[in-house]
Amino acid sequence: MARRALGFLCICVASCVAAELPVIRLDTIFPPGCKAGTEIEAVITGADLDEAKALHFSHPGITAEPKDKRFVVKIAPDVPPGIYDVRVSGLLGVSNPRAFVVSDLPQTTKPGANITPETALELPLDSTIAGTATAAVADWFKFTAKKGQRLMIDCAAAEIDSRLTPVLTVLDAASHELETSRRGGLLDFTAPADGTFLLQLHDLAFAGGAEHFYRLTLTACPHIDFILPSCALPGAKEKFTLYGRNLPGGAPSDFRGLEKLAVEIDVPATGDTRADGLTLPAAAALDGFSYRLKSSNPVFIGFASAPVIGEQEKVTPPCEIAGQFFPAGDVDTFTFDAKKGEVWWIEVISQRLGLPTNPFLLVQDAQETYGADTNVGGPRFSTMSNDPALRFEAKEDGPVRVKVRDLSGGARNDPRNVYRLAIRKESPDFHLVALAEPPAEKKDDRTAAPRAPLLRAGGTIGIKVVALRRDGFAGEIGLRAEGLPPGVTCAPATIPSAASEGTLLLTADAKPERWVGAIRIVGKSGDIAREARGGAVRWTVADFNIDAVQARLTRDFTLAVSAAETAPVSVAAESK
Repeated sequence: MARRALGFLCICVASCVAAELPVIRLDTIFPPGCKAGTEIEAVITGADLDEAKALHFSHPGITAEPKDKRFVVKIAPDVPPGIYDVRVSGLLGVSNPRAFVVSDLPQTTKPGANITPETALELPLDSTIAGTATAAVADWFKFTAKKGQRLMIDCAAAEIDSRLTPVLTVLDAASHELETSRRGGLLDFTAPADGTFLLQLHDLAFAGGAEHFYRLTLTACPHIDFILPSCALPGAKEKFTLYGRNLPGGAPSDFRGLEKLAVEIDVPATGDTRADGLTLPAAAALDGFSYRLKSSNPVFIGFASAPVIGEQEKVTPPCEIAGQFFPAGDVDTFTFDAKKGEVWWIEVISQRLGLPTNPFLLVQDAQETYGADTNVGGPRFSTMSNDPALRFEAKEDGPVRVKVRDLSGGARNDPRNVYRLAIRKESPDFHLVALAEPPAEKKDDRTAAPRAPLLRAGGTIGIKVVALRRDGFAGEIGLRAEGLPPGVTCAPATIPSAASEGTLLLTADAKPERWVGAIRIVGKSGDIAREARGGAVRWTVADFNIDAVQARLTRDFTLAVSAAETAPVSVAAESK
């Protein structure tokens, strides 16, 4: 017992010392993206960027070389459009990730101040301008359009790790307001006449600066608002209906302003754990893939746990119902026949898709279920979700009635708010997320900051791994790390039965080589094996009880090993 206590004390001492050491941080990379097949000169900002001479991207087709105080970033022609992760490495290891966009449209960089209508910058059709918002004023642009031409004006900000909350306004040549989007993102504009139009862009609070960057795109390309069904069985070839704008060959739909287009998609057999558009921490429990129509935005298609059907009153489980919280105040009711003693898990998936929904589930007018209040990720990586799930055991033979509605949908009339209602046999499973949290927290430490794991010579660090358990899964999960460099070892670790987290300990020998790269953290329990998804904090928060921590999933999990620095305290496993 004394030996165990001493070992625990050594680890705590090492952790506390390590927590006080500086770590490299990447705040911005500008421009935050580029067209495939081209190159750009990028500038980075951050903290503790000593000897920052390399950028590391989550796709091998994106590379960078240092040039003075900049980086020349090259994107291979075959890199698919999407949002990737970029990190910078230097003397103090590797940084937190930042988003980097690869698109199929040409991009320019805002050359200077365009803060009046008279200095408005030309925004060509089917192009992107990368810029930063100016504090206290608006950025101005101008573009030409033909009467009846439908254009999509998209300002990417939050989804690319920017602090900007964009407000977009289109005006005519006489400065009369024509269209406004105050919710950020997309503005759908149809030109009322031939001419030149003005576009005003500013932050909701008129903030500005390097951390308020954006990618502003003007295009007549397709835009997908949602897809039905929103899920499918993996490995199948299925028919879907796209709903959106400027869909090639699209027909008018029942939803105002949206077209529809039937497509057939080959659903992959395995999911993309790095799918675009799925970044909420709680979304780590979802499997699926991203789909694009030509140059459209991505839409996520989930992997269903059972055959997929549309909304219908009588259903036969196991099944997944692809529905919508539409129109306003919509309450959908489904019934299925059950035998006494049968156990079914009933789950709603909606808010985890990035939608502003608050689903409510009612079974047999008795079992009310709201979103899960369990937060296995802790305050720095909240995995709480509005999506409810419950275990139902039939007390007798007969019909079972299930009702689902959006508690926030009483006045909301938006067909984009889709949901999946899964009624499935009990199928215990789990998903994992790996986090580079501080190795030790001081008492009452409520800070959260972007960081990445750095392993110094002779040192040991811990990687927090959290488990999102499904359908009552309570088994022990064995953890291991794969792809480690020479000189680095990983001690066996587990997430105990019914527990929600464990810690992997990585140890470097006395003289490791300097190394930066992605590693794989895998959990196994019985026949179930899962690779952990990475998680990261976007921006520093001084007190997570006051300000919400913005966190997201990452495309990989990256480790740095330092050859120049020695760990202040060495920890070694005691041999018997």
